[in-house]
Amino acid sequence: MNRIILLLIFLIGQGAWAQTTAPTKREVIGRDIGQLKGIKISGRIIDAISGEALIGATVTVPELDVTKITDNNGSFELILDRAEYTIQFRYVGYETIDYPITAVGDGRMSIRMLQEDFQLDDVVIFGRDPEKNIRSTDMGAINLNMNTIRELPPFLGEIDIVRSLATLPGVSQVGEASSGLNVRGGGVDQNLIQFAGAPIYNPSHMFGLFTAFNADVVNDVTLYKAVVPARFGGRSSAILDILPKAGSVDKWGGDLMLSNYSGKLSLNGPLIKDKVSILGGFRLSYINWFLNSLSNPTVKNSQANFYDGNLVISAPVSENNEFTYSYYTSYDDFAFASDTTISWKNTAHSLQWKSKLSSRLSLEALGYYSLYDYGIFNQSGINDFEIKSGIQDLGGKLFLGYNFNETNKIFFGGEFKQVKIQPGELVPTGAEQEILPQKVQDELGQEAGIHFQHEFELGEKFGFSYGIRYDTYRYLGPRTVRQYEETKPVSDGSAISETAFGEGEPIQTYNGLGPRASFRYSFSKSSSVKLGYNKMYQFIHLISNTATIAPTDVWKLSDNFLEPQIADQYSLGFYNNFKGNIFETSLEVYYKDLQNVVEYKDGATLIMQNHLETELIPAEGQAYGVELYVKKNLGRLTGWVSYTYSRTLRRVITPFEEENINNGEWYASNFDKPHDLTLIGNYKVSTNTSISATFAYNTGRPVTFPEAKFDYSGNNLAYFNSRNQQRIPDFHRLDFSVNFKLKGKGLFFDGDWTFSVLNVYGRKNPFSIFFDDAENAPPQALRLAILGVPLPSLSYSIKF
Repeated sequence: MNRIILLLIFLIGQGAWAQTTAPTKREVIGRDIGQLKGIKISGRIIDAISGEALIGATVTVPELDVTKITDNNGSFELILDRAEYTIQFRYVGYETIDYPITAVGDGRMSIRMLQEDFQLDDVVIFGRDPEKNIRSTDMGAINLNMNTIRELPPFLGEIDIVRSLATLPGVSQVGEASSGLNVRGGGVDQNLIQFAGAPIYNPSHMFGLFTAFNADVVNDVTLYKAVVPARFGGRSSAILDILPKAGSVDKWGGDLMLSNYSGKLSLNGPLIKDKVSILGGFRLSYINWFLNSLSNPTVKNSQANFYDGNLVISAPVSENNEFTYSYYTSYDDFAFASDTTISWKNTAHSLQWKSKLSSRLSLEALGYYSLYDYGIFNQSGINDFEIKSGIQDLGGKLFLGYNFNETNKIFFGGEFKQVKIQPGELVPTGAEQEILPQKVQDELGQEAGIHFQHEFELGEKFGFSYGIRYDTYRYLGPRTVRQYEETKPVSDGSAISETAFGEGEPIQTYNGLGPRASFRYSFSKSSSVKLGYNKMYQFIHLISNTATIAPTDVWKLSDNFLEPQIADQYSLGFYNNFKGNIFETSLEVYYKDLQNVVEYKDGATLIMQNHLETELIPAEGQAYGVELYVKKNLGRLTGWVSYTYSRTLRRVITPFEEENINNGEWYASNFDKPHDLTLIGNYKVSTNTSISATFAYNTGRPVTFPEAKFDYSGNNLAYFNSRNQQRIPDFHRLDFSVNFKLKGKGLFFDGDWTFSVLNVYGRKNPFSIFFDDAENAPPQALRLAILGVPLPSLSYSIKF
């Protein structure tokens, strides 16, 4: 198999080389007549203050109607005839530069761009090519810049990156206090969320009320939900890539934000003038005053705390080489009625080197270490205990890119990672204990992957992108593995023997070939159709009977019982821009086939379980949907409408009838919500005042209600028949905010004041359903609402 892959890559590379090395007629003429044609103008665009490369900036030659996009190093290249031109440089949030040149020979330029102060009304700067959604072969790639996110109503006074993505088609969350994203029928664990290249396992504060990323230190956010570039692997649904800002190499500055629930501060400046910059950010909550003011005695006696911090050191040692070190940490603890405390913590380090080895060849190398710790602490005074769990993720990546020309590029590379999981350790903490210490066996796995991708265009009509990724995975000892009777379901009672594997000894190996391809046909400069296919493998699973990430969930590696998840996705989309790109529209349909999805047996015990295979059942899944997106980019009123109709289904069929769920029929997954509608509006009242509103509606997610109850040894027990056959009430909510940009004489007043109201009309959207016993009747369903009343917030932010 490896030889076949290498041969395929070799043949593809040879074909690309044969296609591009022969000189074109234009190049030959240019050489023959003394550089009248084929003049190469290259350059790099950076932030004038920080020296940070501006990735995805647009470089336009209006006289030729040509637009180029800067690469990951901020570089661009133009091929011109000998003549006079005016080159336009544009990037969102920055002043547009018109640069007149006379092209008489090859040359290189360095462009420094300043941030726009946004003083003018009715002026919109396109930060990226406004026709990129039409011309690129990317399908399902969503890029949100921070200026767009800041226009949305803040959540409890904060700009929320993850919730902003959930306003887009095909992306949702299961409730108001839920962490993670559900992307096109995928679970929250099927998304790889990485910050500066390092994976983050729990991207939430306070069980999802806040996102664990400080927007003041974030530069760029990209979500891949359809055809994922071959460089990404390890998850079966989507990739969320978050890149940090770099500090200024010129002078010191910062941001301060205070609200009635949390506050944050960031500082940046030169460590070495014009050479090395540093950026630091810190955020913390003081929400306990709000909890203590509530009338519910249980909530009133609860305590919640969180903080997160960032440190970014950037060293652009030369025009072609840049080193970046990023540190990220977040911490949460929640004490429920001063009895049980739940805590979780993320820590991530990454070191990146970007290099432009030549005008055509670029390199990116990255190493990272990520740690996720989570635990439960019981301090009731009776049988006190602590349950500790954690994940260590250590890896490295290498990417290379080669540009034959502006319309013909290849990318290739590889990565390796090692994941160690401590599923759980029970430690008694009291003086007198009836609980015995217990430890679940650790898990160790290694993943490796190589990848290749080729992107090219044939004229203005056709664009192609195809790639392949080969993933291999090993499950390693030390571990004791059970063997079970083949004629019985896997359970404690069917275990017949055990095998002990030594440290580093292979227990199980999996590998897979993941092709990705997309095709674009342009009807005109304003409309196109795209077709895509994507196959991905996932070797880690979130074992949970809830619909969102919680600290009590268990992460599990694939082993000889639990096979890797495999997803095949097919996508078709139509894209059209109107009135000079003022309006941007898209219509996409997709179908996703899922294999080896994890489901749990009825009554499963997931915490402190040494043999999880006895509680789990492999399932198959399918997801399909239609996504509609309409966005208005220009004018006083901007915003978008997104609507998704989708279904996410599961089915469990095993050789043993007692293990089948719902008699082997298809049933809705925990996060199946057929209708999902979001309306976003932002109105600029004046140059210093804007109003924004968000309305969201979606179908209630599935739940399982008890259908009867019976008496067993004097205890009333609920009887459940079919899984996920009922739904909680539909979700809908209106949020509103007003932003004032004040320009006073004093430093304090030179900032932004934002007043917002969440849940304007006080909708009691259920976060979960629980049941209470009623005499002579089935258990009664009751709803738990997190935000059942309008919740105002006021925040003040300033740059200095």
